[in-house]
Amino acid sequence: MQKNRLYADILDYPAPVLVERLEELLPLIARAHGQATQLLQQFREFVVGNPLEKLEEIYTVTFDLQPLCSPYIGYQLFGEEYRRGMFMARLREHYRSNGFAAGDDLPDHLCVILRFLASREPGEVEGELITDCMIPALGKMLEGFTKSTNPYREALQSLLLLMGDYPGSNTSESEED
Repeated sequence: MQKNRLYADILDYPAPVLVERLEELLPLIARAHGQATQLLQQFREFVVGNPLEKLEEIYTVTFDLQPLCSPYIGYQLFGEEYRRGMFMARLREHYRSNGFAAGDDLPDHLCVILRFLASREPGEVEGELITDCMIPALGKMLEGFTKSTNPYREALQSLLLLMGDYPGSNTSESEED
């Protein structure tokens, strides 16, 4: 699941390899989903046209300062409720039982979950994470971008479209607009 790993790199704090990761991902998704490719191409154009410092600033404003765009899947699903803590505990257990090291970030961070998904073959746990957690959380994240020109909107929409192609998911047409 190389696509998930590349999306994790792209949606993480901007690094000098961002354009390189986009160049790796675009051909992989072009075969699977034209609309997702088009959205990610728009994000790529923005990235190429701006210095790293500007990308870092936009990332910080997008994911660190706007609660609707918090990159924490559990927060998107449960807010600060007790259920988020239970969700994170279950994620930690899945990570531990599968030999996955989540690093220093919280286990419900979007990029951590994407890296976990990338480390595994599709199965029941992965399907539940995608259909029950990732798709609804990405939808909520995108609500924060209504009529926004923020470039991360396209990257997140692209990811949502690909997640919607996962067997058993039922994303609606309105999420593709």
